[in-house]
Amino acid sequence: MTGKPTAEKPRKILTWEEFYEKSDNAEKLVGRVWYCVACTEADTAAQKVFWEHWFWKEGDAGKDLAKRTCLNHTKTISVDGKVVDYPNWPVKFGLEKFKMYPAIDLKCTVIAPIGMSIKPIQFPANNSRTEFRVDYLEAFGKKMYFIFTLDPLISEENKKKCFESLEQENGVRREWFHEIQWQTDYKVGSTGEPDINPK
Repeated sequence: MTGKPTAEKPRKILTWEEFYEKSDNAEKLVGRVWYCVACTEADTAAQKVFWEHWFWKEGDAGKDLAKRTCLNHTKTISVDGKVVDYPNWPVKFGLEKFKMYPAIDLKCTVIAPIGMSIKPIQFPANNSRTEFRVDYLEAFGKKMYFIFTLDPLISEENKKKCFESLEQENGVRREWFHEIQWQTDYKVGSTGEPDINPK
């Protein structure tokens, strides 16, 4: 699963104003399960399940956005059946900030010492199940993109439209990506995620 061109910087990203308007101040980002359908990291091609459940930390739901903490619970299952159920990763938002803190399980405790700055590229309109949410970050000397949808079984026709839009609007090319091997008979909730996305 190698031989893909190296990902480059996007030509255009969402402004923070656009991101918070499209996401309704993150309310349409949090309280959802996001299904990864593609990523520029080669090892994602070996996954058949990759989802993230985003939810507000208990007691934070009514607070000002900058004072809230979101938690991201991620689960992956490889094509050979290896399950990785990650600790909750804290996520913080701000006027011009969207940072994720990867959690490290030390067995006696879980720490999240380093924040990764996420740059939103695209965000689906009105909880659309046929549009991409695309995040970009730079980490460990690499340029990385993650593509999520609210429906793990987004059609190839809709994927094609979204990838064309991504290239035309943002200069991000489909050939940079490795796609998750979602099974066509996958049932939402079958690997432990809540069935909470708007229908």
